[in-house]
Amino acid sequence: MARARHLLFLFAAGATALSYGQCTNNNTLTGAAVTPTCPGTTNIPCVQGGQYALINVVSGNTYTFSTCGASFDTQITLFNNTGGGSLGYNDDACGLQSTVNWTANYTGQLRVLVDLYNCATNAVCAPLAITCTAPPVGDCVYTLTLFDAFSDGWGTSFVGISIAGGPFQNYTLPNGQPSLSIQFGVNIGAVVVLNYNASGTWQTDNSYILTLGGSTLFNSGSPPQAGTVYGASVTCVPPPPPPEDCIGAVTICSNVAFGNNTTNTGSVADISAANSGCLDFVEYQGTWYIFSPSVGGNLGFTIAPLGPDDYDWGVWGPYPPGTTLNTMCPPLGPPIRCAASSGPATFASTGSYATGMGHATFSPPQFAPTATSYGIPATFDACPLVAPQRCGWVPGMQVTVGQVYLMYISNWSQSSTGFSLNWNLQNGASLDCTILPIELIDFQAFPVGDKVELQWSTASETNSDRFMIERSKDGAIFEPIGMVTAAGNSAEMNQYAHVDRSPYPGLNYYRLQQVDLDGTFEQSAVRTVRFWDPGAGVSLVPNPGSGLVDVLLPSLEAGSTLMLLDATGRVVQRMILDSERATFDSSSLVRGVYAFRVIAPSGASLAQGTWVRE
Repeated sequence: MARARHLLFLFAAGATALSYGQCTNNNTLTGAAVTPTCPGTTNIPCVQGGQYALINVVSGNTYTFSTCGASFDTQITLFNNTGGGSLGYNDDACGLQSTVNWTANYTGQLRVLVDLYNCATNAVCAPLAITCTAPPVGDCVYTLTLFDAFSDGWGTSFVGISIAGGPFQNYTLPNGQPSLSIQFGVNIGAVVVLNYNASGTWQTDNSYILTLGGSTLFNSGSPPQAGTVYGASVTCVPPPPPPEDCIGAVTICSNVAFGNNTTNTGSVADISAANSGCLDFVEYQGTWYIFSPSVGGNLGFTIAPLGPDDYDWGVWGPYPPGTTLNTMCPPLGPPIRCAASSGPATFASTGSYATGMGHATFSPPQFAPTATSYGIPATFDACPLVAPQRCGWVPGMQVTVGQVYLMYISNWSQSSTGFSLNWNLQNGASLDCTILPIELIDFQAFPVGDKVELQWSTASETNSDRFMIERSKDGAIFEPIGMVTAAGNSAEMNQYAHVDRSPYPGLNYYRLQQVDLDGTFEQSAVRTVRFWDPGAGVSLVPNPGSGLVDVLLPSLEAGSTLMLLDATGRVVQRMILDSERATFDSSSLVRGVYAFRVIAPSGASLAQGTWVRE
């Protein structure tokens, strides 16, 4: 709240809570008990100052209670309706209003008390938004994060999520809440679909991302596109990080010009007050690059927008030869070269919207040692620099062979207008890809009995030392489970293998860490193996699918029957199951959602679910 004050809350079963300085209707119930949609958002339109709402909660669910849309100074306190002290409290999380995040540790009724500071009248309503998320259950956990640039709410807009052909669950952002994250579990083979409703005002404030294991699967950008925007079958393997995140930086492999016009923001806030230098603390729409001189000399470049636009950029380094993104990202300090002057200021100063370093006229000295940093900070439309210094330009760099540099190029205006970059390399300077210790051409993992066999091969190796085999339960946190010595130096194909003798029940994620003699390392792609445990359910894979479909059963009662039913309830496929893996041909089935049932010989239902014919 806006002012300091002392409040005392006492609550016991059957007693009225006391508070000082509150409304005369303090601790009175508003309306009937509410059972929130879960997952989803439920709104109680009016809770008067001093009143409480009664909420039916379920143990394990996470609830967010928000009065961010209220017009008066509120605070929220949570109580178990059976008595006892407060379970949660918040004051002024969103301006003068409040937000509480709470995970239920019991199933029953919760009092959500909304207090009004300096109660002149108890007739003023605060809308109470309740967002519920259930504990994620499934092979892997997805995260949907909603953003509002001005924290003024999405209004009638929302994101809908459908899993395995089920109904859409809708999520929105209430007024005063800058972001909201929702986690949900999904099984391998299921289909995840995102749909966006763009009916609310100020669409340019809204954006959202869908992530898996910290990697972005979908980034809406701003404003988000309306309608169905994403649909994919679940594999639980996180995608590689996008180039809009530092860890996904694009490797520049030659001196040739290149261009880009990214519309994404990435999923990691790499730019901060600690490393921004002349850049803004927040650069919304940019791409990261990594480059290394193969020959020393003088290095500069020109970034030319493909129209009248505003591009910012920064270069960090030099890092020692062989440095990888794992140890560079995000950069710890400010860039050694950067320019963030406005496009109009650059144009007024140079007659062009192009920016960069190492210009023969605009950035004296044309080239300088990397030990000296240069930056042109943000400017208004008029350039404050005096010629020969010009807005948008700084001296180029004197570089040596093997050094590693990071570069970030940002479309500050978020116009999605592209750019082209041309190098200015002098005094013999040249660029090339960093030589990796190992050229991995194949990596596979598959179950053999109660074990997992991993096999991989390399086409060539340079100063390679070892392979560390890593395993994970969730695809995010990996632990080493073995080591295999590498060939060292080889121009021939080498084949390797390792056996995991104690895999986890359920999903197992595997990757290789390829380590060089000097400690430099690279990580392979992730491979997934699933072991069925007695508690697992029946799956039809792929889902959605067409053609041959596998039926996977963790356990089997001899003589059980699988039935596939269409939307009318008609049985379109029937088969007797005689092993823990069976196959049927779906080629003749029409597209749509089907139900399946596994029936025991006694007639008891053993399993059920849905499958989609694509």
